[in-house]
Amino acid sequence: ISSIDNDDEAIPAGNLPTACASDFGFVAPTASTKRAVASGAYYTKRAPALALSGNDVTLIDQLTDPLLLQHMATGGALAFAGDVIAQSLLSEEEEKSIPPKDWDVIRTNAFVVFGALYTGGAQHFIFNYLNNSFDEPLARLAMAQFFFIPFCYYPTFLFMTPLLRAGWEHGFGSEEAKSRQSQLFSEVAGKIPPTLLRNWCFWLPVQFVQFNFIPAEFNVTFTAAFGVIWNAILSWSTAAGKPTVSEKEA
Repeated sequence: ISSIDNDDEAIPAGNLPTACASDFGFVAPTASTKRAVASGAYYTKRAPALALSGNDVTLIDQLTDPLLLQHMATGGALAFAGDVIAQSLLSEEEEKSIPPKDWDVIRTNAFVVFGALYTGGAQHFIFNYLNNSFDEPLARLAMAQFFFIPFCYYPTFLFMTPLLRAGWEHGFGSEEAKSRQSQLFSEVAGKIPPTLLRNWCFWLPVQFVQFNFIPAEFNVTFTAAFGVIWNAILSWSTAAGKPTVSEKEA
């Protein structure tokens, strides 16, 4: 590597480690920032993924980064909106309202926690990793949809939402909570395969746009915005966890 072309200045190759550490920080660079190789080929210079140590940025710095906290707040808020909308559309009450009269607040709270921790928090680091590690947008899309979604997103969702809902309904650690968690787990797990297919139908085109045209620093916000629609779909797909009106009257 002879130098890094940063639009305004060239960084000598000998100063590469120090320059990268000081320049990258934890703010994703714009798509116009590029790294040159000796052959004349270029690829995008991006922010690093989560690191346990570094010359300038510590783990604590990264976990208290205002951008991370902003992404977590955005993920939680939009998960709230998505689940409330879904429950409103699926409500069996004659009089429709937002939120619905039969609003399952506990389920919404579980979605909010999941949205904040995974959609906003985990994906903050996942997208940094993808943008830092893969030059081709299609490679990032493939990794996101065919690795992180089936092996990270759904296992986290499958574990977290039944645990939180059962715990808040019956008290964490109680026998009733364990029984309810097992029931919810079975109901949600049974819907994962068809939901995964819906996920690919929805998110493949959305994230194709994301990885090709959206600046890296706006990746989480972009997906969280579309997540309002997706969270409504995901909430609907797990609606069996809430008793219907007929079940309540039985």
